[in-house]
Amino acid sequence: MSDKLQKKERLASLDILRGLDIFFLTVLTGVLFKLDRWIKLPKWLLDQLIHPAWEGFTAYDMIMPLFIFMCGAALPLALPRYLDEDGKARSKYIRHVLSRSAMLWVTGMAVQGELLSFDLHRISFFNNTLQTIAVGYLAAAAVFLIKRLYLRIAIPFLLAFVYTLFLHCCGDMTPTGNAAVIYEVKFLSLFYPDASWHPVKQISDWHYTWWTTLPMFAVMGLCGSHATSILKTNYSKAKKACLLAGVGAALLLLGAVFSTFDPVVKHIFTASFTSFAMGVSFLLYAICYWLFDILQIRRGTYLLTLFGRHSLFAYVGANLFGRLTWVVATLILTGATSGPGFPKGLSRFMSPELFGFVLILLRACVLALAIWFWHDYTKRRAESRRLS
Repeated sequence: MSDKLQKKERLASLDILRGLDIFFLTVLTGVLFKLDRWIKLPKWLLDQLIHPAWEGFTAYDMIMPLFIFMCGAALPLALPRYLDEDGKARSKYIRHVLSRSAMLWVTGMAVQGELLSFDLHRISFFNNTLQTIAVGYLAAAAVFLIKRLYLRIAIPFLLAFVYTLFLHCCGDMTPTGNAAVIYEVKFLSLFYPDASWHPVKQISDWHYTWWTTLPMFAVMGLCGSHATSILKTNYSKAKKACLLAGVGAALLLLGAVFSTFDPVVKHIFTASFTSFAMGVSFLLYAICYWLFDILQIRRGTYLLTLFGRHSLFAYVGANLFGRLTWVVATLILTGATSGPGFPKGLSRFMSPELFGFVLILLRACVLALAIWFWHDYTKRRAESRRLS
């Protein structure tokens, strides 16, 4: 793909794969769980919609790694226009990277960090997917400026090696004895002496780390950036797709080797888990690139493209405004409620299980409609700016 073509066209595979990820998170998982209450689904399918208790790998585990990967994947297409003519980063580049990262970070705090509680004892500064994306974005933006290719490739391997060494030398690999959890609790306890408060208790109870796992979030952002860098080469499109698939297969094999001594654990993003997740991400990217950018299959992809182009709005809308969309969907279905008990309206003709399933479908429709309105608004605003 030439540079001229890149300026004129978006990579459909980026939008659709990102849309698939956010659609899976905000719509599909909830719909399938409600469907299971109405019509029992196979256990193997439901197991793919939750995180394992500790060791293991499911489809649901891919949501956050794929988000970080896709953010890094968009970087080589978006950031070059902020560089000077000589390819060096000046204030324009730095302002863009820092402002975007800050926006993601603060939004993450608002969504799940209880920022809107305005209670410093409860606010968690780092416990959300958007913030991990910011970390991956910052790392990829910094490494993007390095001219030597071998250094750019070596950095994610070096980060993974140092983090793995830390895990295996400073603790065991159990939920409560691993180094990531131990040292993160110690770090957070400096700011939250009362361990019953939200940030420390969350790490202790869920064994999910954030601060100590920073190197692996950087690794995933860098993997995404390297993936799109392959697409910016002068190879044929077919060869680019094969290279993406080849890297994905190699990472899966590497993850299998690592798993013989390094357990596959998403909670602390072990090297084996990260290798598996990035291998799947490369393969999905290759498939989407082949289908949507080489074969140019676009029919039936509008909804995923819509979610993908406005993934941040969809994520925030599903989290911050989830209750509002639920109320709207309930009113559409029932008209009103008559005190305690089962709502009236159309719902009186449904079983509670069917009502729950239809209700979440309507909620998904409300969310999709909100995203469409936002898409239309941003499109009109962009057109007015272009004409002014």
